[in-house]
Amino acid sequence: MAFTKYTAKDYGRLKGLAGITDEQIEVHLKLYNGYVNRTNALQEKLFAMAGAGTFDSSYQELKRRAGWEWNGMRLHEYYFDNLAVGAKPLADGNPFGAAVAKQFGSVDAWKNDFMNTAKMPGVGWIIAYLDPVSGQILNSWINQHEVSHLAGAKPVLVLDVWEHAFSVYLKPTDRAKYLDDFFANVDWNVVAQRMG
Repeated sequence: MAFTKYTAKDYGRLKGLAGITDEQIEVHLKLYNGYVNRTNALQEKLFAMAGAGTFDSSYQELKRRAGWEWNGMRLHEYYFDNLAVGAKPLADGNPFGAAVAKQFGSVDAWKNDFMNTAKMPGVGWIIAYLDPVSGQILNSWINQHEVSHLAGAKPVLVLDVWEHAFSVYLKPTDRAKYLDDFFANVDWNVVAQRMG
């Protein structure tokens, strides 16, 4: 059995975001790199244990932990990938905008639902999912990296609402300002591509 290591993506292109400081991104990327490193270490150990036929309680606990680390890595990639310096507002012809306007009545109504989900107390992730079965967009609160995901749904917009995403440049009580900064930096073309 062989495991192919994951390589951390280079997000140097995120310097100069609107509102979100370069220092904040640098701190956040260190955390992301930790998830990549721990995912690799865990998977290597699990592959070695499986190859040796070692399926004891330590294997089981590592297997349980693997979802936390892997999703921590991948959710951060979704988050960073849907940000861009010089991002433009959501255009009328954008497929994501058209989908949410049709479903929610307007882009503003969708955004209101998304923002109010993001303002709920607690830490986690807010994900706008595309349900490939119904074609609906569903805004969802993800409490832990590996808990509460909608099975089979595709993440199209991912927002990190753990305090590490904004605590360097804002106080933890300033989440609303961070949400505004997030929306000022969303690359809606990336979000639309995830729909297809």
